[in-house]
Amino acid sequence: MANGMGSLYIGVSGLHSAQTALNTTAHNLANINTEGYTRQQITFEDMTYLTVGTRSNTIDKYGLGVSVSEIRRIRDTFIDRAYRTENGRLGYYESNLKAVEEVEDLFGEMQGVTYQDCLKNLYSAVNELSKNPESTVARSSLIQYTSAFVNRSNKIYESLKDYQTTLNTEVQNSVNRINELGQTIFALNKQIQGIESGSGEYANDLRDQRDNALDELSGYIKMSYYEEANGRVIVTCEGIPFVNENNVTEMSTRTMDSNSLLIPTWPSFEKDVFDITQPISNGSKNDMGSLKGAIIARGSVNVKASDVPVKPDESDYDLTTSEGQAAYDAAYAAYQEKQDYYNTYIEPSAILSAMAGLDKLVNGIVESINDVLCPEKEITLDAPLTDGEGNEIAAAKYIYNTSANAVLYTRHGQAVQGTDNGDGTYSYTSEEALFTDETLTQKEQVDSYVYSVLDMDKTDYGMDDDKTIGEELISRTNTKRYIVTTDANGGTIYVRNNLDVKGNQSYYTIGSLEMNEEVTQNVGKIALTTKQGKEDFDKAQELVDMWENKFASLNPEVYAKSDFNTYYTNFISEYATMGRVLDNYVSNQETMVNGYDNQRLQLQGVSSDEELEKMIKFQQAYNAASRYINVVSDMLESLIVSLGNA
Repeated sequence: MANGMGSLYIGVSGLHSAQTALNTTAHNLANINTEGYTRQQITFEDMTYLTVGTRSNTIDKYGLGVSVSEIRRIRDTFIDRAYRTENGRLGYYESNLKAVEEVEDLFGEMQGVTYQDCLKNLYSAVNELSKNPESTVARSSLIQYTSAFVNRSNKIYESLKDYQTTLNTEVQNSVNRINELGQTIFALNKQIQGIESGSGEYANDLRDQRDNALDELSGYIKMSYYEEANGRVIVTCEGIPFVNENNVTEMSTRTMDSNSLLIPTWPSFEKDVFDITQPISNGSKNDMGSLKGAIIARGSVNVKASDVPVKPDESDYDLTTSEGQAAYDAAYAAYQEKQDYYNTYIEPSAILSAMAGLDKLVNGIVESINDVLCPEKEITLDAPLTDGEGNEIAAAKYIYNTSANAVLYTRHGQAVQGTDNGDGTYSYTSEEALFTDETLTQKEQVDSYVYSVLDMDKTDYGMDDDKTIGEELISRTNTKRYIVTTDANGGTIYVRNNLDVKGNQSYYTIGSLEMNEEVTQNVGKIALTTKQGKEDFDKAQELVDMWENKFASLNPEVYAKSDFNTYYTNFISEYATMGRVLDNYVSNQETMVNGYDNQRLQLQGVSSDEELEKMIKFQQAYNAASRYINVVSDMLESLIVSLGNA
């Protein structure tokens, strides 16, 4: 009887196993179109064997049936890791490619409304003016095309800043989403542990959700992970434990002191998430994550034309003397320092390098035009000049004696020594001499003051009744070009004004440029007439010749300088090249990511034909177990009836 009842148990185990297999197959079919679902597979094993007797060399046993050993997901962890690594790189380079494409669109070189047309029109207007400097039509045309040039430059610059804001929002959204994914993984860890711990059940659907979260997280940030024996996944992001057994180390953001740009941080570790001073390379494996890509493309500092370093020209120094060599060496050291800063913080950013490059070009054109119309010279004085109200006028350069070599200026947040003139003095331009409260008290140690003033021997006059002088074509917002005062001899001098109405340093940079209202309202005030009242063809020709001057190099590491048109051509060509390189890289990464994803789908995807085949197989197994139970049941019934009749 015991063996008979045991036979029933064997049949029941077959029913249960076949039913579980049918349920698993039905679950696969139900999720055939579910994104991220992993096909589940059931495996069986023998139940316990009982010993019923022994012989000389054998042991007689019979089994108690079959049981489910595992319901496992068909997934390759090695392919998962490869997919997530390449997905992180794809996110990084996609962010940079979008930024380059945005820059290209803003300049319009592929849309027909090109920025280069503004340069060509401005040059044509200058060329026409050189033929007849007193022509009102030619002067008005110059005003028109200069205004178009300034407006378009300002518009592009503002659009670049707007895109920075867009990327800033993207950074914040990415940080929020990364934190959400961390919390999701942490919560799934707890659920999976709770289900699988000692119960013999399988939390496969929850594991699918966790893998989907890891897939998405890999696109945002460089990460690594491993699974513990209890089923919990530990995740590390950018070298910081992100999801551990106890909590999630959430990210936050801080705002740069000098602007509103957001920087992701780890508040718990009091450090930034990314070290942007490290060069980005595939070999260093730090080119991962769309968050880092967005930050690099956006940049994290303010830029202007002066941030593009220019190699000092040896011809500007008398290298035959120790003083001249010392001055050149100091200038070259400052250039190298500026170049390091540019290469670290500006060059990797598509937006910042576009801003700096464009501002360099515009600044060069604007300063060249204004310098022709308002020629200047430097004067060095022992005492500062004052305006009509007795206020000291900011100098273009301050020279300190040797005893004042402790006086420093601030550049990029660091205190830097002034330029050694090689004669026991140090020089600081007004841009560099950003005095702190500590150094303000040492201003009495200034040895001399260098001012830029209008050169009365070279200046031209307007053809208006007042014979106006000192009127530039393009002005700085809220800043007059000159402060009119008197020198020690009582003569009138026009001193270059370096401060705006609020007392801040003022530069000819995009965003602070506007047309000079004095000349736009009266084109006769454009200074192209000699003191004798004759039109100055030579001065007008200088405006044409300036377009051929080699004013700057596009890349700080390239010493050869270019004229304005060549500079812009090289500038836009560099972005076209950069775009092609990034596009190829993104295409290659997409191919790799899709390749790994296809491998995963082939392995873990659900095939309806295969599952229907299994459905039939397990249905037959279920029917066989059922028939087996019926046979055993009939046998037991017959046996019991026979014994009862005996």
